[in-house]
Amino acid sequence: MASDTASNPSAAMEEGFSVRSIFSEAMSPSNISRTAPAEPPRREVPPAKKKSVDVSRSNTRISRFSISGVSRIRQGFLGSLLQPAFDAKTIKEAVDEAREAAGKLRALGIAKAVVVQMDKSEDSDALDVHFHCQDGSRYIIKTGVDVGDSEGTASITGRLNNIWGGGESFEANYARGSKTQAAFQGTLSIPVEADPRKKIDIAANQAIIDNRPYSSHDELRRTLSMAYRAEGRSGSHEVLYSLSWRDICNLGTKASPSLRTDAGHTLKSSLGYTFTCDTRDSPTVPSTGSYARVATEFAGIGGDVLFGKSHVELQSNQNLGHGYVLSSSMHGGLLWGPRTSIVDRFFVGGSTSVRGFEYRGIGPRDGEDSIGGDVFYAAGLSLLTPLPFVSSDALKGHFWANAGQCALLDHRGLGRPGVSGELARFLTSPSAAVGFGLVYRHSMVRVELSCCLPIVATPTDRPKPGMHFGLGFQFL
Repeated sequence: MASDTASNPSAAMEEGFSVRSIFSEAMSPSNISRTAPAEPPRREVPPAKKKSVDVSRSNTRISRFSISGVSRIRQGFLGSLLQPAFDAKTIKEAVDEAREAAGKLRALGIAKAVVVQMDKSEDSDALDVHFHCQDGSRYIIKTGVDVGDSEGTASITGRLNNIWGGGESFEANYARGSKTQAAFQGTLSIPVEADPRKKIDIAANQAIIDNRPYSSHDELRRTLSMAYRAEGRSGSHEVLYSLSWRDICNLGTKASPSLRTDAGHTLKSSLGYTFTCDTRDSPTVPSTGSYARVATEFAGIGGDVLFGKSHVELQSNQNLGHGYVLSSSMHGGLLWGPRTSIVDRFFVGGSTSVRGFEYRGIGPRDGEDSIGGDVFYAAGLSLLTPLPFVSSDALKGHFWANAGQCALLDHRGLGRPGVSGELARFLTSPSAAVGFGLVYRHSMVRVELSCCLPIVATPTDRPKPGMHFGLGFQFL
């Protein structure tokens, strides 16, 4: 497909447009003498000084645009993509905006590669621009293994690219794991203003989660959601509306009264906002940079539950030199409202959370069931060190200390009547563990092998001393 657009980017495109290079004019036959008559000797003249041109101030405009090599591209999308280039006033602006437009075509999967050609227009001092493209893949099918939150999951994913010629995509994913018995998700992603950094995602998913290792029930969750995501210089922003039907089912014979109270169906209708800023040099084993994530959710726009929920994650990494890296992190969350469920609460403990404790092994329990908390905090301090006789930076020594606590706000926790000092104990007496081990930085995940020693635990905690193996993306 070859297309050509005049100075108005939304104008109809012409086929087969050809341009003349701005460098070919000086070499045209009309400007070159065919004979070289003898000339009398003349004295030498000093060479003239070269005249430099400031392209950032040289006025110009793009007169015409054409594109070839792509099988599908929508006229309205192309107009939005090229509008900044047609608005350029100088040569530098025109070049920068043309390169930016080419980068967007690649990021949206419309083209695998783009070569930008800029020529002098035949009928003016403006520029003609042509994109030579290699057509992007229409579909992708892949399989993989995902890890995180002490769970391993095998998945298969199919993706359709550039569905309607504007960079839209549809992705379907099916997964089975050690805790997630089955999960399916379909997501339609639509770029806004032809910008891959701004998208609207419409998703539907269903998951069956086995919580029996730490709480005697299964969870069936079906969700419809719509999100607007935008990336800027300061970070990324997400505004999300979700409608989720949750079912706490298949209770065990030893299920606790608290769990039986929360059992059954609930409908959550919520609006949320998330801000993320990540300047780390690696998402798994960083040596410099910081990470911040703040998420807020309000549920009660219809549905059975009514609450507000906030969650904060902070991390800082300092390179001390000679292969030593000091990392500190802090997580915290608060859930408040008159109608909540166990599936809305926070859980603490495990190899990617507070090490040295079982998964979800810190916080309130009813019998053998972990029932989660309304408020929590967790902090970690890690020192990565070089290893003797190991030249690779991917394998490091690891010394760490973790602490955290989780509690309910009602009569079963901090709101217990007749008991003083609960809040002070919650803040000043966290469960804690220390340890050492090895960290390996894989290209996709972080792998840890740690020797853990819990040093402080409450009666409801489940400490787990000894060797721990951790595999995931985000660690405390």
